[in-house]
Amino acid sequence: MALIEVTNVTKLFRMHRGTRVLVGRGGLADWLHGRKRETFAALKNVNFHVEPGESVGIIGRNGSGKSTLLKIIAGVTVPTSGGITVRGRVASLLELGAGFHPMLTGRENIYLNGNLIGMRRSQIDEVFDDIVSFSGIGEFIDNPVDTYSSGMFVRLGFAVAVHSDPDVFLVDEVLSVGDEEFQRRCQQRISELMAQGKTIVFVSHDLNIVNTICRRVVLMQHGEMLMRDTPQSTIDFYLRQIGSEQGIHNFSNEPIEAIACHGRLSMFYERRETTAPSGFLAAVRCMEQLHYSTSATWAIEQRQSSGCLMLGRMPRVPITHIWTLRIENGRLFWDIAIDCSQDAPIQMLEIQMQFPARYTQWINGDFNGTFPDILPSDLEWSLVAPAQHGYHEAAIYGEEACELPPLLIHVHAHNPYVSLQWFNTDYMASARALTVACRIPEAEWPLKAGRHELMSIEVRPAENHAEVSDWAHNREAQRHLILGALQARYYRGAIQLMYAGETLTAFLGFYASMLIGGLWNDSTALKWNAATRTGDCIEATGESRRFPFRQHWRIEITPEGLAVSIELEALEPLDVEEYHACICLRPEYEHWRTEHESGAYPDFDPDAEDWRHANRLYAPGRFGAALSSTYPRVTMASVANAIPFRFTAINSGYMQHARVLEALRTPDVGCIHFEPGRRLYFAGLINVGEPDPPTNG
Repeated sequence: MALIEVTNVTKLFRMHRGTRVLVGRGGLADWLHGRKRETFAALKNVNFHVEPGESVGIIGRNGSGKSTLLKIIAGVTVPTSGGITVRGRVASLLELGAGFHPMLTGRENIYLNGNLIGMRRSQIDEVFDDIVSFSGIGEFIDNPVDTYSSGMFVRLGFAVAVHSDPDVFLVDEVLSVGDEEFQRRCQQRISELMAQGKTIVFVSHDLNIVNTICRRVVLMQHGEMLMRDTPQSTIDFYLRQIGSEQGIHNFSNEPIEAIACHGRLSMFYERRETTAPSGFLAAVRCMEQLHYSTSATWAIEQRQSSGCLMLGRMPRVPITHIWTLRIENGRLFWDIAIDCSQDAPIQMLEIQMQFPARYTQWINGDFNGTFPDILPSDLEWSLVAPAQHGYHEAAIYGEEACELPPLLIHVHAHNPYVSLQWFNTDYMASARALTVACRIPEAEWPLKAGRHELMSIEVRPAENHAEVSDWAHNREAQRHLILGALQARYYRGAIQLMYAGETLTAFLGFYASMLIGGLWNDSTALKWNAATRTGDCIEATGESRRFPFRQHWRIEITPEGLAVSIELEALEPLDVEEYHACICLRPEYEHWRTEHESGAYPDFDPDAEDWRHANRLYAPGRFGAALSSTYPRVTMASVANAIPFRFTAINSGYMQHARVLEALRTPDVGCIHFEPGRRLYFAGLINVGEPDPPTNG
């Protein structure tokens, strides 16, 4: 049978507002007119049972209801509603000097206080010397207690309480008054009471003492009680929300909970924390320095039970973080934007998502692997899985027996220059980290004043490993086309090729680009909708962020090879200086061929940044091919007879390290002019391992 039973307890207090007690709201006039006074709920429908021999800690912020709950258990005050039952003798130490008469001596107060908690005089006589010895105030025992210091007060009160042989011992935040030696003796004495099977309820802000003494810890929050599996998990949950209330919000939608706390986000699933202590945060790179979101001044602008809108003004950078957070449909959504108060030289925004090291496996795009162990010699972060261009999905999971759920992560990027990478942190942090880097092109420096939408991150806990496998398979199948040994992967304006399990493409793979006003507009930089797949055909539409046009892609498996059709939709009259469709291949491709000539790709120049043509003839043609002694031949051919393309062979810059086949369209004079409407941009076939197509004539 439980020694303490708290059932549906609510405690309301009347609100008093200085002189308004008489003349304002809730004052005399309201009383005369029968109007109700404002009330404050210190406790809200609290249910709490303590079994014999338990040691229970109660933690929480100031004003959360901890002391009120303890006073109700001690019988100092009564609940507004609900019931409470306490069985056995209760010794309580609720506040400094409670139960002491200031004019009486320490000796007299020992007998007075002992009588108040139900001890007979003979029982007090038996332990009197132990009380005095424990308190350490022997030479002052016959002085009035109003001459005692605060430390002497608490030592004497604690000594009486712990020597009263209580069944239930209630302690409110008082041990911090004593010195270190006294605290050590208090902990030792409480340990002795625990060994005797006594029941202890302990309220304190000292989390180290709580974690040492208590076998169960509960958290009070706004008058409500929260419990976790272990004392450490409850303390960790509390630690994630330390700081000014203005910048903190807890929200949930079972089974997911989250804490947004001053630029850091922590996530929980079925009450288990799925984030490392550092949680999720943002960092802005400005003028070669990183500025972390945790240094901002945060305020919660909108609060809901399952989300919030929060703003964080950076102290040294003229930007404000705008985070919109919500939990719905079993997912955590995190929308990220920044507002620049003036033009700002922002180079990058990086999201750092840290997870416990109990996660051992990773997925990044189409690749997966095992995290290496984090060793004491690891003083810096180490790269585990590099970024794959255009791939914005990742996952992390543990062994089958891991108590943490697999997490599936998808980044919806408003900026095309977003990349995901997996890291191991240093040994001190001992965490797995996913970085989501959103880079700002140099051409857009400085970032203009105003609001900039950057990305939305979706985190979905999975039920088990089978769900992860299905997710990975379905995600790949949605954008993979297979023709024998050839696999084509489409993602946001680019196609990657694999043959017999070997990756053939490099850098962007197959993509398209248009030169408008002296600026190249790569297809990978367009804002793409979600691709749709019907049978062996994938279709997608991308819209330019800078110029008035869209591209409509259709990729299809045919008996002749991979058919790629691109249509241009001009939204306004559009002048294009030139455009191309090209495919970037591995550096192992040594030779190239067109209808008009052939040759070897030159060696890469480490000092070369510009792309350089290897061919000399630019007559219109129908195909270009790349050959390798290691990998199968790749041929790109045009089937749009009405559009003259010039096939060329190119070495990319040294950083991209790719061999390129390009179908280039140039104007006869001036620019290529497009009136509003939709028309064919490129139609072609890509073959791997097949012979060259026939030449004209």
